[in-house]
Amino acid sequence: MRSRSQALGLLGLACIFVAACGDGGGNDNHSPGPTATPTSPSAGPTATAPPCPTRLTYIVNGPNADLDAGWSGIYADQRDPLGGSLSLALDCPGEFLGGCGSCAISGPMTSTTSIDNRRCVNASNVECTSDADCPGSTCAFFFGTSIPVSSGGFPVCFINRVAGPVTGTLSPELGAGTSNLPIVASIYSGIAVDMPCPVCTGATLGSTGTCVGGDRNGMSCTVHGTTTDLGNVSFDCPAAAAANIANLDVPFDLTTGTRELPPTATCTGSGGTCWCAGQQAPNGCDDGVCTVDADGEGACAGGPADLVCTSERFRSCTTNVDCPSAGDSCQAQTRECLGATDAGGSPTAPIGRTGTPSQTMPTLVSAFCLGATSSPAINTAAGFPGPGTLRLPTVICISEHCPTTPPTAP
Repeated sequence: MRSRSQALGLLGLACIFVAACGDGGGNDNHSPGPTATPTSPSAGPTATAPPCPTRLTYIVNGPNADLDAGWSGIYADQRDPLGGSLSLALDCPGEFLGGCGSCAISGPMTSTTSIDNRRCVNASNVECTSDADCPGSTCAFFFGTSIPVSSGGFPVCFINRVAGPVTGTLSPELGAGTSNLPIVASIYSGIAVDMPCPVCTGATLGSTGTCVGGDRNGMSCTVHGTTTDLGNVSFDCPAAAAANIANLDVPFDLTTGTRELPPTATCTGSGGTCWCAGQQAPNGCDDGVCTVDADGEGACAGGPADLVCTSERFRSCTTNVDCPSAGDSCQAQTRECLGATDAGGSPTAPIGRTGTPSQTMPTLVSAFCLGATSSPAINTAAGFPGPGTLRLPTVICISEHCPTTPPTAP
């Protein structure tokens, strides 16, 4: 890390030497002792604050992320892979830390981690610096590699790329920020319930292996993202182009404050009020009632209850035999929902998420609408078009070179 980016202060120390005079009395029988001349105080080092940062990188703590997508509730509590990041430039009105003020965010820019997230759109295994490096395609920044999503027997693979300039503000002193982050979310039909995206057989971040699935099946790869139970993913292992079912424009506007999605649309199915244009119903609850807690998480207390494996929750089941993991069992799980509704099934409040400012480990949040895919089965199962929310714990890195993996929060 550059010394200019390290928040180290020096405390000056001054030593004052005081004279000692003889015996301290007026004894006429003794000659006075030598008189010491006081010395001037010696100046210590001057305290100097480091300069305001000129760049930052958000490193995603994916296993603790929370993605909810669609009104049906089956794609609730999805996780991101570990290893995603986005680097941005900062322009602060102040000069030194402690007085940086509200700094302007712009970007994206070349990653400060070891994973290069600037790739060809139609061939993410190819690193690029301009469109000229991508014949028949374009060069773009990706916000992490593939995101495997699986629930209810409907696996899909998300890939998020930055679709335009990123703007916003950040206060280094407060750790508070907000951004306008346009994303194109490309969605692909999943390969299998336990492998929605092509995987790289490498065991850890940065390790090498072989692609399984996708357009580069059997070819070499480096692991760029790890997941707990859905395989490790890589830019080198893109999803098959033929499996693409949507490329959705999403205003992925992240903030450490609050994002809200008001219920201003008309439901296409019930005719009541919904949150997103084209949304069929407010939720998938049997009685239409979604009860929301203080964190904005909703549950269908009146059902349905989905049968899932307790260890591999992406796997639907009817008996324990359907849960192959050792010691796993089939149990009922209350369906989740997005947005509070009353006994009549009408929304009573916006869908909201609130982040947490921090100088080192902020939580970013977003609330948005997702459009339909070209797969009627996915649209019906997931509830697309419909709302989506994201709670994204991150690590801020202000340096020329950042770690690929975020440190564990204390």
